[in-house]
Amino acid sequence: MSPTDPRTVATMRKPRCSLPDVLGVAGLVRRRRRYALSGSVWNKRTLTWRVRSFPQSSQLRPETVRVLMNYALMAWGMETDLKFHEVESPQGQEPDILVDFASAFHQDSYPFDGVGGTLAHAFFPGEHPISGDTHFDDEETWTFGSKGGAPVDCPLGISWGWRLGPGGPGAWA
Repeated sequence: MSPTDPRTVATMRKPRCSLPDVLGVAGLVRRRRRYALSGSVWNKRTLTWRVRSFPQSSQLRPETVRVLMNYALMAWGMETDLKFHEVESPQGQEPDILVDFASAFHQDSYPFDGVGGTLAHAFFPGEHPISGDTHFDDEETWTFGSKGGAPVDCPLGISWGWRLGPGGPGAWA
């Protein structure tokens, strides 16, 4: 398959996370990984999580979103030595992982670009308040088990792995 055949071009045009395939000029002359190793890891093995805001622009119910998040974390838990527990509301301390559906400019320096562009982004573990969090573009029409819209399960599983620490994938394609 050549780099510019129709199948490759179609894949390159699919929605994805905000990280580029090639970082810098060096990537043009040699093969690069599609993920980056951050060097940061969780300092504990049991992590708490909570969905802080749910999609407003799709038909996904909050319970469906929570179940999908739980399954994605269970899958990553089987591949790592991490355990995940959902907390439904703040209990004095924020959970380790917060999930938000947001649009345009939101709680970080990475604004979303609307329908069909960046689907989600996640943050590495660390000490910053946003560390470990995942944001999904709420301007997308998130779906599960139906055609059309953005399938929430693909970037969900990859975004979770991206922020679990070194070795997680960084781009959804």
